[in-house]
Amino acid sequence: MEDKTMPNQTFSKHVDNFNLMADGITTRLEGLTGVGISAEDAAAMRAFAAGLTALNAAQEDLKAQLKAKTEEVKVKMAEGKAKYSDLGKRVKIAAPKEDWVAFGITAKR
Repeated sequence: MEDKTMPNQTFSKHVDNFNLMADGITTRLEGLTGVGISAEDAAAMRAFAAGLTALNAAQEDLKAQLKAKTEEVKVKMAEGKAKYSDLGKRVKIAAPKEDWVAFGITAKR
């Protein structure tokens, strides 16, 4: 569900706003109790900010892990392709063309 009250704001700006709301509630609580705002609301906003910060940190860690794993996959794939190419060349020298398909070679020459 989209929040129409805070359009086009960054993640950190939202977290800052949550903390500012909590600060504002805490410092001006007396004037807000008449509309049903309590110290628990300030605590809830702080909890949202803290929870989002923790989730964001975890997400950034996962992004870094994904980037590292993607690089590992690229390196391993390059190694595999090089080995496949080398073996394919040697199979073509040693085996007749009609047997190449048994090695996964679809080239005709």
